[in-house]
Amino acid sequence: MFEKDDSASTALISFLLGGVAGAALAVLFVPTTGRDTRRLISEGVRDGAERSRDLARRGKAALDAAGRAVTGAVHPAPGNGQELGEVERVPEPGLPSTSGGAGFVAPA
Repeated sequence: MFEKDDSASTALISFLLGGVAGAALAVLFVPTTGRDTRRLISEGVRDGAERSRDLARRGKAALDAAGRAVTGAVHPAPGNGQELGEVERVPEPGLPSTSGGAGFVAPA
């Protein structure tokens, strides 16, 4: 279906175009009056626009959070080690300690 070089955006665009084509066919074959069909279409467009705005807000929030992570801002989640003092931190196993505190052994 998709080649290795295809990106996620290509898949998304294909999915959206298929949805538009399906919606167009559904409108052509719907067994209702023109007024009811126009009402259903306008409701669908309004609903889709609201969903798009919500998705854009969520995407912007995710990008902002990713930008904060790249710039070195501290994530506010508990347990990330930021609430501990330097003396209380436990070094990563297998790595030499550089704190110079008690138990410090300089690498040979």
